[in-house]
Amino acid sequence: MVNSGWRRLSTLLLVAFVPLALRSQEHVANVPAASASQSPSESTSALRVATRLVVLDVVVTDKKGNPVLDLNKDDFVVEEDDDPQTIRTMERPSAHKLPEGNLVHSSADLGKIGESPVNILVLDELNTRFEDNAYSRYSLVKFLKAQPDVMPPTTLLVANDKRFAVLHDYTQDRSLLIAALKKSEVQYPWRMARNGNSGPDAMIRMTQSLQTLQEIAQAAAGTPGRKNILWVGKGFPAIDLTGLADEAVKPLSDAIKRCVDLLMNSRSTLYIIDPTALSSATYDTESPQDLAELEDETGDEPFSNAIRFSVLAPATGGRVFSMRNDIDREIDTSMHESALYYTISYSPTNSSEEPGEYRHIRVKINREGLMATTRDGYYVQSSPGSADVTSDPYDMKQAMGEQVIDVANAALSKMIYNGLKIRAGRVTPERFSIAVADNSLAWKTAAEGESQAAISTTIICFSSKDKVLSHVTDNRFLTSKAPGSAPGAQEVYTVPIEIPAGTTRLRFVVRDAATGHLGTADLINP
Repeated sequence: MVNSGWRRLSTLLLVAFVPLALRSQEHVANVPAASASQSPSESTSALRVATRLVVLDVVVTDKKGNPVLDLNKDDFVVEEDDDPQTIRTMERPSAHKLPEGNLVHSSADLGKIGESPVNILVLDELNTRFEDNAYSRYSLVKFLKAQPDVMPPTTLLVANDKRFAVLHDYTQDRSLLIAALKKSEVQYPWRMARNGNSGPDAMIRMTQSLQTLQEIAQAAAGTPGRKNILWVGKGFPAIDLTGLADEAVKPLSDAIKRCVDLLMNSRSTLYIIDPTALSSATYDTESPQDLAELEDETGDEPFSNAIRFSVLAPATGGRVFSMRNDIDREIDTSMHESALYYTISYSPTNSSEEPGEYRHIRVKINREGLMATTRDGYYVQSSPGSADVTSDPYDMKQAMGEQVIDVANAALSKMIYNGLKIRAGRVTPERFSIAVADNSLAWKTAAEGESQAAISTTIICFSSKDKVLSHVTDNRFLTSKAPGSAPGAQEVYTVPIEIPAGTTRLRFVVRDAATGHLGTADLINP
């Protein structure tokens, strides 16, 4: 039987592409979003033009595909829309080296590895044939058995018709990942089997796939290093936008733009490993270089004429591996390649902040025979907290709908969201305390030398079968004289909640109204 939370979520995600459907907040487990009337402050996310800083992770290889690790700042040339940019900072791959030892046993330990990258393995059972899914599992186990006992921090996720779930939280123990894989059964892709690549089921698969990527990006927003998403599966079918009415194109375009924006802001790079050995699909954009050539020919942004899952990989600096039967080697290549990268930053010379505008990025190397692989570009986005100041009714509905979806996803998810650093505990039988780290909030100067941060807190009560029993939402401003002035400084507040009989888990979701960043905490058997 399909998980009710996943079914409700899928339904809302589908209709979220239709602007009128955004008028209601009652479709997702009755979990409300932050109030749109909360005061925004300036976002601190990278790759938002308002911050005047773009951060890029760049993999450099020679003609044989070997990584090049000894470059200097002067070896890089960065262009945005063909205009040269001044590089502000540069870090070599050695700055991202993983500390020795088995340090990571869950998401809570990611702070121990500094700027080192993490790996996110996603099994796509939504869009992939049953027999190919089974082969993917076999190949993934084969890959893991070839790894050392202590491997880079890796989490294992699955998306299928029933759910999007965590099979295992972040760990460096390969044996735990293997055990989680063997314990989880392959699910049959009923939606794909019924309608193939057309009809409403195909649209639901697309929205679920995009939302899976958005959830991954938002959950890992507080992890400082690069996130390598290794998507094992075919991905959703392509949608041709040519000839569609504007009212149909805009919601679809907005959805893909937001997905790309969230992936870039969280420094997430997508690698697609298609397990279909004899696929008839043609991938004309397997790498960032392929995508650049295609755009040079058409003069378009990556998703102007069609929405294709395969283009998400090169657009975020990753690659597509397809029509091969050595999936274990493809995963190994992706993981090895994505761990050796430079990080460079620049402030764009273009001061325009027109939302929706696409900025192309090109990184070149001054040394002959070397190739740089990085993100293709970014979309200029409005601040997540600006839904109350926009003059466009569609944009307001869209922004409010995104808030609903984001909070609902975090509420129903089993992932740890670390965009905000939060802790929760019980103070009295009917009152709970929440502590939020000062340095994870966006503060705005208020009167009399104080600073304020606008937040929304949602507390959800779950039964032992993960049924939503009740929820409470609290919107407030936090006020501080000197936020973040002391190491480990926190803002602590309490929220009353009446816990229904049968509650076995409380999930706390805190959202920063200015940045849209989310933090979660769970209490078991409260």
